[in-house]
Amino acid sequence: MLFVIKNSLLIAFFGIIITTILSFFIIFISEYLPKKIKIIIEIIVTLPLFIPPSVSGYFILSVFGIQGIIGKIFYKYFNIRFTFSIYGAILAGVIVSLPIVYQSIKLSCLSIEKEYLEEAKILGVNRYELFRDIIFPMSKKGIFTGITLGIGRILGEFGATLMVAGNIPNKTQTLSTAIYSAVENGENEKALILVSIILWISVMVMFVYSVLKKR
Repeated sequence: MLFVIKNSLLIAFFGIIITTILSFFIIFISEYLPKKIKIIIEIIVTLPLFIPPSVSGYFILSVFGIQGIIGKIFYKYFNIRFTFSIYGAILAGVIVSLPIVYQSIKLSCLSIEKEYLEEAKILGVNRYELFRDIIFPMSKKGIFTGITLGIGRILGEFGATLMVAGNIPNKTQTLSTAIYSAVENGENEKALILVSIILWISVMVMFVYSVLKKR
């Protein structure tokens, strides 16, 4: 049981770091892309919000599986496989949480008055200083809110994780899949303990979200 908790927190930790970096990267490059390409990227990023997690898992397997376009390269040159591994669980978490984190950060950045950005550019501020001194301080509430919600989404993920990483004890099992196994095997006491743990973690995440929202 201790492994399951540790594994879930590990997946959430690395998953949210990758998701946050990826969100900023997409927002940054979108400024230099044609409008039609922007719309396509927006649809692809947001799509996991509107399709079942199992469908997201299927697409992940198609692209990142051993025979997938990207998965084949990782397996051949780096000996990294996403199927039935913790890498797959992290990847599934990134895919399902990306729409939430991306939209939250994007809306937060768009809420900044353009006058601030234009004046900073006139004063010769470089991109790093622009982000550090203007964009981040003025949008940090939305950024941290998106990160908090993303962590909650990753911790609660089940369908895509089960399809991509499986439910292997002491290897890829998470709190959500462990509850599924416990119920399936009739281990009601174990299931109740795991449910209590994930509820406690969820309440903590919601508390942080509530505090950030009020601020």
